[in-house]
Amino acid sequence: MRTDGPVLVALAHSARSEHTLAWARGEAVRRGAELRLAAVVDPASEVATWSWAVVPPAVDADADARAYLDALATRERARPDAPPVTTTVLHGAPADALRRESGDAALLVVGAGSRGGGHVARVAGHVAAHARCPVAVVRDAPTSTADGAPAPVVVGVDGSAAAVAAAHVAADAAVQRGAVLRLVHARPSIPAPYGPVAVELPPPDDLPARRAADELVARLRAGHPGLVVDVRLVEDDPAHAIVAACVDAQLAVVGSRGLGAFPGMLLGSVSHDVVRDAPCTVLVVHGAEVPAA
Repeated sequence: MRTDGPVLVALAHSARSEHTLAWARGEAVRRGAELRLAAVVDPASEVATWSWAVVPPAVDADADARAYLDALATRERARPDAPPVTTTVLHGAPADALRRESGDAALLVVGAGSRGGGHVARVAGHVAAHARCPVAVVRDAPTSTADGAPAPVVVGVDGSAAAVAAAHVAADAAVQRGAVLRLVHARPSIPAPYGPVAVELPPPDDLPARRAADELVARLRAGHPGLVVDVRLVEDDPAHAIVAACVDAQLAVVGSRGLGAFPGMLLGSVSHDVVRDAPCTVLVVHGAEVPAA
């Protein structure tokens, strides 16, 4: 995974792409990175087979994609303090094409899609699980609270290496945005008959989860001066607890530690549910290293 690569953003001819692009631009500026605008031309999707007749794809699809990106790039370069901007037209099935291109990127940014609610479109869900770099699934959530303060950044932790790495990435994001880091640890409980209900855990100092959370917070603060952390320890389903904590957040960060055939390349069930249901942008961390204590 590259840390010095571009911020790669997948765009299409839609109003939603404008918000996705704006989020990616902000991230490129914060990182001091190149902003790479990408569009995917999928020949298979251009073929209609409504009956026995096969309609060949339009020959100008590639030219249209290049013109679309060139127009966006010209506009982006004219912005004050714009990052370096490049474009690329990818070919093939969108999810596969973006996964291949992600190997050269520091971050892949995609829109959550248009299925409504908190769900994600198929392409966004696929690249969130399989990309070769971190992936931001962007939703149009407020970046500030009602009183004008930066909205918090949320991360769920369970003691795993993937979660600790995600916590360090979330701490970076919180400091960059001047936001509070909301650190959530949920202890699974017996399912409630009428749906999950979060219960605040008691605060005794001898509670193992609280001691572990305090140790992690100390490490995060040591590496991120000025970081403000809000620790929430609850008895709840982990995915439900993290999504509930995102109600007023601008960003949630999750680690990837699926146990499928390709370890580290698939989302775990909690991360998958957060990507699907969170009301804010979700950053999926792939292959991050845990900083030394």
